[in-house]
Amino acid sequence: MQLILDMLSKIAGAELAPLHSAQNFNFRLCDYTPATAAPESSNGCGAHTDYGTFSIIFQDGQAGLEVEKPDEPGAWVTIPGDATVVLCGWCALILSGDRVWAARHRVRRAPGVRRFSAVLFVAPDLDVVLRPLKGDSDRRSFSKKVVDGRISVRWFKAVMGKWWRWREGNEDLEDGESDDIAQDEDVEKLVRALPNA
Repeated sequence: MQLILDMLSKIAGAELAPLHSAQNFNFRLCDYTPATAAPESSNGCGAHTDYGTFSIIFQDGQAGLEVEKPDEPGAWVTIPGDATVVLCGWCALILSGDRVWAARHRVRRAPGVRRFSAVLFVAPDLDVVLRPLKGDSDRRSFSKKVVDGRISVRWFKAVMGKWWRWREGNEDLEDGESDDIAQDEDVEKLVRALPNA
């Protein structure tokens, strides 16, 4: 993990390792079983961007993981099923001042095929404030909440976790929360500056 943090630090132009000293890691086994998925659906996991610094995805050989092209929204690249993949998330994008790309991805399922993946999610310490680390980053692309340092990793993780549990059917949204907006669109509104603002 230190190697990945070192590489991301070079891109970000700021040291990321000290922000990860408490080892805010989560390890998850994803079981895309045809027995519990809607048989008519090819969606194993909807399109989303992870919340943390990066995720390492270990696949079982079955294809299904797709990554959206950063310069072509809606165009998806299929990742070989035997590849181990590192994808950066929202925290890396914010801390790097938009120098690190946060990868939007999804999992497509094949009817009748069970697919496993193991994912290690790595995020900054819970007390870290999410704002660009390097002073010369283009802060104009970020919301006032981000620029003013009003979002902590702890709060951001709780918000993203709620979205994840809702997508899985394990938590209801509160009154006033809309289920017709994609998670990334909601987070984009939180993180990004509004046009002409």
